[in-house]
Amino acid sequence: MSLAGNSILIPRGGSSADRWSAAVTARGATPLVLPLIESAAPSDPGPLAEAAARWNRGDYDWVAITSATGASAFAEAGARPHTSSRPGSQRPRVAAVGPATAAELRRHGFPIDLAPASDFSGDGLAEAFRAAEIAPSLVLLPASEIADDTVESGLTAAGHRVERVTAYRTVPAATDRRAARERAREVDIVLVSSGSVARELAATLAPLPPLTTVIAIGGPTARALDELGILPDAVAEEHTVDGMLDAADALLSPRRTPPHAPQHA
Repeated sequence: MSLAGNSILIPRGGSSADRWSAAVTARGATPLVLPLIESAAPSDPGPLAEAAARWNRGDYDWVAITSATGASAFAEAGARPHTSSRPGSQRPRVAAVGPATAAELRRHGFPIDLAPASDFSGDGLAEAFRAAEIAPSLVLLPASEIADDTVESGLTAAGHRVERVTAYRTVPAATDRRAARERAREVDIVLVSSGSVARELAATLAPLPPLTTVIAIGGPTARALDELGILPDAVAEEHTVDGMLDAADALLSPRRTPPHAPQHA
């Protein structure tokens, strides 16, 4: 395993950190958990609670969930799985952006009716709706306060009506920046899973040590890093933690030592 012996920074806490740490350890590497962002309740929880109540009443045809955090927030707002169809119609259905989101939804009892086959991103989720040729529907979209409009615009273009509601806020983690920079000196590889993580990485840890390898989870995150002056060394093909580890593995496999330096200075 080319990742064996490397220290890999995990920028999230909570259950995400547990899941990512297990994946890193399975590759023979050492996880270093250093939360850069965390989730918080919406400033006004009322709209999410009302959307959850309407979901429970069967007012929506679909709910589209774009993160594991969104799945948790939706359930915690009181949303419940529909176990049977409404009289004369199909039960409201659930779409998940990727495996981690689907797993969190299932943990709360929600069945998964639609998910991308491989592109676990907003574009991939919108394309999954198009590929399934779903009739125009009313879709609830609980999302981060700062999420872009990729899913919303993609579904709207496909003829669906989308009601977006803020499910959670993404905020900087309470971090001692000096201590965080000291810990970052131990890191060989950084996994960057969103634009929010990229911004906090730049604010908290930049400049990174010269030989640090930076892996982006996808194109939008890579572009966010670029705009912040941090050039990613690789971009994951599959938008998951395993995809990022695969990208790091492929990058480092010819040589056990993490690569070049100048772009992170």
